[in-house]
Order: sequence, then structure tokens, then C-alpha cells
Amino acid sequence: MRIKKSLSKIVNFDDKESRYIYRIVENSIRNRQAFGIEIERQDFEEGEVINLERDIVDIVASNQRKAEDILMLLFNNLVSPIHLVDIVGEYADLCVNDFGF
Repeated sequence: MRIKKSLSKIVNFDDKESRYIYRIVENSIRNRQAFGIEIERQDFEEGEVINLERDIVDIVASNQRKAEDILMLLFNNLVSPIHLVDIVGEYADLCVNDFGF
């Protein structure tokens, strides 16, 4: 797995600061290029990490441009790692079919 693109955003809620990191990752599936998405959320309190959430969907697109479009959708809507599968699950299902699974 190789990171192809990374975006981050810092958001403040009450006394807590959260850093969201969105990544496109490149994989090889059946000798074909595949792209996945990882979201990580780091929660800070007084400058210290107090919680970390992370999730990844290994296959969401067979081309990087489509993966970038999905990444921007997630980034612009501040999707958390907890909801990653809910949002990109259908894209992943369609892409998996492209690989003959």
C-alpha cells in the first residue's frame, strides 16, 4: 500500500481539537492498480492526543481520478472514519465487481 495523496483539516469542538486526515492509497489487486481511501481522526486536548480513530476501504476506484473525486467529497463534508464505510460502500461494491470478485 502506498499513499498517493493526503489532505488534512483541523476542527475545534468545545474544548477539543480534532485533526482529520484523508488519504488515497494505491494497491495492486490481481496485478491491476486499485485505489482505496483512509480517514484518520486525531483528537487533542491541551495539545496531547487523547483519541485516535482510523478506517480504510482498500478498493473504491480503479483509477486515481475517481478516487480523488471521492476523497474530495469526503473531505468537503468532514466525514469521520466511523462513517467511511457507510459513505463509500457502494463505490467499493461497484469497483470490486471490476476486479471480478
